[in-house]
Amino acid sequence: MKFNILFFLTAALLFSPDGSIAGSDKGGVDWQSVAPESYPLERQWVSSDQFPWRAIGRVNLAGRGHCTGTLIAANKVLTSAHCLWNRQTARWYPAQFITFVAGAEKEDFQDYSKVSDYLYPSAFNPEALDKPALLKHDWAILTLQKPIGQQLGFLTFSNNSKLRRNQSILQAGYRADRAFVLTVQQNCTIDQLYDNDSIFRTTCHTLGGDSGGPVLIKSGNNWSLAGIHRGRTEKNQSLVVSIQNFAEQL
Repeated sequence: MKFNILFFLTAALLFSPDGSIAGSDKGGVDWQSVAPESYPLERQWVSSDQFPWRAIGRVNLAGRGHCTGTLIAANKVLTSAHCLWNRQTARWYPAQFITFVAGAEKEDFQDYSKVSDYLYPSAFNPEALDKPALLKHDWAILTLQKPIGQQLGFLTFSNNSKLRRNQSILQAGYRADRAFVLTVQQNCTIDQLYDNDSIFRTTCHTLGGDSGGPVLIKSGNNWSLAGIHRGRTEKNQSLVVSIQNFAEQL
């Protein structure tokens, strides 16, 4: 697996109710006109009361930061394992101090739940985040105290055979510079697959806060989850842990 990784630990086209493009950036042209030149304007704000966006939310970590997570069952949320590791104390965050806020949008949200427990792969090592061979183990599944996915819906996993070069994808997250609204980059593709398709690189661009955020495939009116964002390359391309690493956990 040969690729150079910058391990930034992370973590608008307005969409209509069915997820199709409906208009311009929800943030408005005034914001776009003052955005820094380096800001990828193709990454834009979506409405978090619509599916699938309401199934995506902030994983809030005891007031010390956040990552992005996605409902994958009524009471299960998928995110990155490294998000749950407190680097200051060198300990895992206790589950009771983690909250998932679905459809977070400024002061509003669709629902929320405290976390009762979580699991991550035994092969994950929070002290070896710069090792490419361990990248595929950087995922975690949170168990919520409330089954909020019953009301909001949740994402299913895509067929692994759909993961191929040039496959069209979308990527979403609560990136650090717009941490309280969900932004999405569409018209991305899978650029390269590694390690028997357990990791792939995309043409999407990301920032901090995106870790654990979903990479989605849309087929007609159906949405499915292809993987979660883990880091980015030195060319600022997203690196994704594919579904094949965690699909058997459900």
